[in-house]
Amino acid sequence: MTTEQTITGETVRIGARTSPLARAQADQVAALLQARGFATEFVGITTTGDVDLRSLTQIGGTGVFVSAVREALYERRIDVAVHSLKDLPTAPAAGLEVVATPPREDPRDVLVGRTLDTLRDGDRIGTGAPRRAIQLAELGARLGIRLEAVEIRGNVDTRIGRAAAGEVDAVILAAAGLRRLGRLEAPELSECDKCANDGLTVVKGLPAQILSVDDLIPAPGQAVLALEIHESLSHAKKAAMRTLDDLAARAESLAERAFLATLEAGCTAPVGARAVLEGVHGTSLDLTLRVVIGRTVLNNLSESIKTAPPLRRRLSGTTTDASQFGAEAAKAILDELRTPQRPRQP
Repeated sequence: MTTEQTITGETVRIGARTSPLARAQADQVAALLQARGFATEFVGITTTGDVDLRSLTQIGGTGVFVSAVREALYERRIDVAVHSLKDLPTAPAAGLEVVATPPREDPRDVLVGRTLDTLRDGDRIGTGAPRRAIQLAELGARLGIRLEAVEIRGNVDTRIGRAAAGEVDAVILAAAGLRRLGRLEAPELSECDKCANDGLTVVKGLPAQILSVDDLIPAPGQAVLALEIHESLSHAKKAAMRTLDDLAARAESLAERAFLATLEAGCTAPVGARAVLEGVHGTSLDLTLRVVIGRTVLNNLSESIKTAPPLRRRLSGTTTDASQFGAEAAKAILDELRTPQRPRQP
């Protein structure tokens, strides 16, 4: 460890939401900074998304979990904000910088309360994400059953409790949050989405299954933490936080978020994207990007699809610019959606 990375006695004020998951994420970052010689202090911040329990599409969605935390950065009440990257607007904020994205957690989603082979016709599945809702309908069609997406809000344990109480038959939650909270009783799984393990597990006594990306593509940036700072932060603290950055997490999330930004879609849009860094050759990156898009993409991205199935694509390539790769992928798909479909020949 270099002298620049270790400054014993300095305190880093870490700001984040006050939910159990946000605190767990902040504590992970605190441990990393403490290992570099910093003392840390947690500063809890209540956001609009924490107090307004209407649906995210009603209260605006984009930025509702981060605006108050960013305000604390601007007012210098905290040194670093720890965000769930999927909640962060894709547009840059003046004077702020995402200085690090630590190694990514498991980006997949988890079905809690049911497993794929126990889903029944008419099951009600709790989720607040249009992205998940459109893919649930598609999943049900593949299984030959009808699944109803029921909009729910609340923290991880609240949502699990809805399934445990029978208010819904199951809920879908991010594996990353369940792991960070210690709620996922599962063996460590391979990064490979097509591994032999079927993902069966237990969450707080309920049957559960980790879904492959083939079943449910996650949100852009899902399972990645964003460490955001104000440009005025001291050089020493800024340098220490840069050491927490992970190449794979940054490249993958840049591609996913550029894809979302080029679509001009927000975090509540029915859009999923999962990039995988397959290899690195000097400054060149081998990337694979799997995406799912609701076909309302050309008019209203916050609207759920109930008619046509979503569009799924897999794109691969080598690039020196992950953001450009994601943006070009989105442009190609927009062109495809704008091209009139030829009627089928009888």
